[in-house]
Amino acid sequence: MFEGAIVFLPIAAAIGFVLGGLVELTAVRLPSGTPLLERPTCPSCGASASRWSWLFPRRCTACGFFPRSQLVLQSLSAGTFAAAWFRFLSAPLDAFRVSLFALFLWLIARIDWAHHLIYLVTVVPTLLLATILALLASPRALLLSLAGSAAATLLFLAFYGLGQLLYQRPALGSGDILLAALIGAMLGIDRFLPALLLGMTAAAIAALWLLAHRTAHRVTYLPYGSFLAAGAVAGLLFWGPA
Repeated sequence: MFEGAIVFLPIAAAIGFVLGGLVELTAVRLPSGTPLLERPTCPSCGASASRWSWLFPRRCTACGFFPRSQLVLQSLSAGTFAAAWFRFLSAPLDAFRVSLFALFLWLIARIDWAHHLIYLVTVVPTLLLATILALLASPRALLLSLAGSAAATLLFLAFYGLGQLLYQRPALGSGDILLAALIGAMLGIDRFLPALLLGMTAAAIAALWLLAHRTAHRVTYLPYGSFLAAGAVAGLLFWGPA
C-alpha cells in the first residue's frame, strides 16, 4: 500500500495544482462579478494575459506583476491533495471528501483574506454537498455531520452574543457562523471542536503578533474565516471527515 501511495502522490499533487488554479481564478472573479470563462487579465494592470495563466502563474509582460497568491494557493492545494490521498489511501471516499472539502475551504479562505467577505454561494452549496457525501459514507456519518453542524452553529451564535455584549458591536459576522456550521458538517460532532480550536488559536497568535508590532489595534479586522478554514483543512487531514 505504501508503494502505491508513493506512485499516486505526484498524480494527486498535479490534480490539486490544476484545481488550485481554478480556485484562485474563482476567488478573483467572484467578488468582481467577472465571468469565470472570460480571458484572463493581469490583476494589477488589467492587461490581457495568456489563456493558460490561471494554470501557470507568470509575470505580467506589461507591468511585471507576479501573482504570488496564485502560486501559494496552487501549492497549498497540491500539498493538501497529496496529503489527503496519502493519509486516506485505504478509504478512497474519505480521501475524495477531504480533497474536495479542502478546495472549497481554500476558496473561502482566499476570498476572506482578500476581501473580508464570506459568500453564501461558497458556503451553502458546500454545506449541502458535505451532507450528501456524509450520507453516502454511512448513516452514522450523516448523523455525526448534522450534529456537528448544529453544535458548531450554536457555539458561534454564543460567541456572537458574547462579542455583542463585550464590545457593543458584532465580533463575528454571519459568514463566520455559517462557516462554523460548514466545518461542523465536514468533521462531525466528535471532531469539529479541535479543528475550530486550531483555527481560533492561529487567529489569536496572528492578532497578538500584530498588536505586539503595533500594526493593528483592538478593533482591527482580522480575516477570521481564513484562519478557521485553514484549521478545518488541518483537522480534516489529522482526523478525517465525519
